[in-house]
Amino acid sequence: MTLSSMIGGTLRAAHVTHVRMRDARGSTSYVVRMPLDGARVFHVNVNCSDLDRSRAFYAGGLGLDASARTTPDQVQSGEAFGLTEARWDAWILCGERGFDGGAIDLLEWKVPRPAGTPPARLYECGFQRIGFMVPDLDAALGNVTANHGQAWSEPFAHANDDGSMIRLALVSDPDGTAIELIEGGGPRLSFVGITCTDFEQSLAFYRTLGFRLVARFPSNNDDGAHLRIDGPVAMEEAILSAPGGGDVLLMLVGFATPSPTASPPRPANTLGMWRTAMLVPDLDAATAVLDAAGIETISPSVSMAMGPGLPTLRFVCFKGPDGEVLELIEQPAAV
Repeated sequence: MTLSSMIGGTLRAAHVTHVRMRDARGSTSYVVRMPLDGARVFHVNVNCSDLDRSRAFYAGGLGLDASARTTPDQVQSGEAFGLTEARWDAWILCGERGFDGGAIDLLEWKVPRPAGTPPARLYECGFQRIGFMVPDLDAALGNVTANHGQAWSEPFAHANDDGSMIRLALVSDPDGTAIELIEGGGPRLSFVGITCTDFEQSLAFYRTLGFRLVARFPSNNDDGAHLRIDGPVAMEEAILSAPGGGDVLLMLVGFATPSPTASPPRPANTLGMWRTAMLVPDLDAATAVLDAAGIETISPSVSMAMGPGLPTLRFVCFKGPDGEVLELIEQPAAV
């Protein structure tokens, strides 16, 4: 299987009942998995400082369609996000497969106002980068820079196991969120990257939730300039598909060189990626899975208005090993 086929195709998760983990003494044990059956990645939340400017980037720069606007009329309780109160204006932007593929939840906070910055370096732990498939990399780079984005370097090539090559480039959105562009189809969301303090611990955590390991491989380079890293880079990456399959994959990244650095806590209104949302058929059953695994949620499940003409959504948020926030949204009933 090539890298391009792994990140470019839809994968279905197998139901496996056990995962191997190591305790503090280094001995191996088996823990029964409690998978989030049916869960698939629905969207990645990206907080921005100027919604119109960022919409132009993701639509004009990356070719996504603005499919729905979520702008609640009133301030609501923000407990689900660890905030006192919450109000936002946001666009849901989709790729070629619409809502059946992954989406970007592009959000400008109104209450509270946006704060902070995205991670400055790829080896800062937590959400790292977003992967997008694009049909023409050179055209996409031109569109990115024309729409307030920034290219990190010229395109570079990655060799697949079968000898074929794919072309990649790293760019930033107008607020500095890191994005990897992959030539070969789309436009669409392909993966969400997470830099891990402890690669094995993070891998065990996600497999416990029912994510399926698709591939695991080293990624080394004598010169990390194309990643905005001075000197050599040595890391290991693992690609996982969600319990319910779907188009969007999870990519865990473990840095050996340079060493990963811890990130300070990131409030929900911090610029950049803050949460990745998964759709589940039964939120109560999914929350019971978290309870059984000893995973605390930020709040009890809540229902929040999304704005005029949109259904109220019921959801809960929790954190992964490096503070990355994961959201479970109950699939709304068909109207």
